[in-house]
Amino acid sequence: MKYLIKQKLLSLTDSFTIEDERGRAAYLVKGKIFSFSSSQTLSNAAGLPLLKIRRKYLSIMPACRIVNNDGSEWLVRKRFWAFLSSRFLVKTPFGQLEMKGNFWQHEYDIRQQGQLIASVSKKWFSWSDTYAVDIFKPEWTEQLLALMIVIDRLQHSDRNSTFGD
Repeated sequence: MKYLIKQKLLSLTDSFTIEDERGRAAYLVKGKIFSFSSSQTLSNAAGLPLLKIRRKYLSIMPACRIVNNDGSEWLVRKRFWAFLSSRFLVKTPFGQLEMKGNFWQHEYDIRQQGQLIASVSKKWFSWSDTYAVDIFKPEWTEQLLALMIVIDRLQHSDRNSTFGD
């Protein structure tokens, strides 16, 4: 299944619209303006919250948690000494994932034990951050989309991000 993640251009918080391959709004991501936890909520198109994205403080490298409604968590950590690439480790209840991107932060692969479960491509010329996500493990759709929101925040934590605190 393919999705398009578009950051809202005129928003006080880090908000995104996620469209399915037919161009329909499938998910919404909204951040809170005044939040100590720097959290965001991923909801379905009807507005039902599915999971929360929270910054993990007290961590050597930048990290975030994806907290599902059932209480399970995915922990996303930026890898140390990733030379000329962007690398992240993701600990899930189903095992570890590795996410690797190129130096320019435009192409990413998400793998579990070498098997490709999602690929991401960032559009070069757009007014706001826009990512095309191709998901090969549909039962993890919401978590993989949230993972891309986390990566965007961690990569741009120095500019106008709620996670840049």
